[in-house]
Amino acid sequence: MRKLILIFVLIVINSCSNNDKDVNTNDQNLYYNETLEDYELYALAKENISNNQYDLALSQLNKIQVLFPSSHYANKSMLFSAYVHFILRDYEKARAIAENYKKYYPGSDDIVYANYLDAMTYFVTIKKTNYSQKNAEISLDKFTFILNAYPNSKYEIDIITKVDLINNNLALAKIKTAKFYLDKNNYNGSLVYLLDIYNNHSSSNSIEETLFYLSKIYYEIEEYELAKKYASILAYNFSNSKWYEKSFNIINGIEDVNKEEKWFDKYNPVKIFKEDHEKNLNENEILPLE
Repeated sequence: MRKLILIFVLIVINSCSNNDKDVNTNDQNLYYNETLEDYELYALAKENISNNQYDLALSQLNKIQVLFPSSHYANKSMLFSAYVHFILRDYEKARAIAENYKKYYPGSDDIVYANYLDAMTYFVTIKKTNYSQKNAEISLDKFTFILNAYPNSKYEIDIITKVDLINNNLALAKIKTAKFYLDKNNYNGSLVYLLDIYNNHSSSNSIEETLFYLSKIYYEIEEYELAKKYASILAYNFSNSKWYEKSFNIINGIEDVNKEEKWFDKYNPVKIFKEDHEKNLNENEILPLE
């Protein structure tokens, strides 16, 4: 019985070995029989990408990297491979290739795009505000790095738009948490998130509501000067907001706060520049590599 089992195992191993040899032989022939030059393969790959023939494009880009490793096109083909994997929603592979590109070609003219592509693999996986925002925070850090390290790049406008969207998403998630703590009468827990929004996401859509809750909480804990401070900022920037009306109703009993025009000027409110957030976070389009 043992002999029969041993014979069966050897047959299986031998069969697998033969199959592996066949695959390797086919893979080698794929490269050895190639007659096109690097620039011809590169042109074909770009054409296939334009025609959404991504598998063909990846094959051609891979050939360039294997057969012409010292070519200028090997550099470019590596980044194009990452771009194609991104289009195919294989974000892990796109990210890995982009990271390798940054290691192998740190001085490349396309290094900005490698960083941009890396950041985009996190941006497109941002979840709704009631889930973890880890990827949103990572993409924000990576986009901010690009803006600081490579100012005036061709991707700057697109990155700034995405940073605004991320800030808005993070602020929404944080204000939900702040209101949860407020419902539990945990003022300190709520203030942590509200002050985070005020300090780090002041251009978001949530800033008006944030200022209202800051004013409300500080009034409740009898920190009246702070309550007036945030109410004055709300009044100065968003005098027609429903949140200002609510905050004014709360602090109306405090001395020096009344319905006189521009009462808030004496509290030296700060100017808040609120961004336009009409675009949807689901707009996950990536700029193409040129």
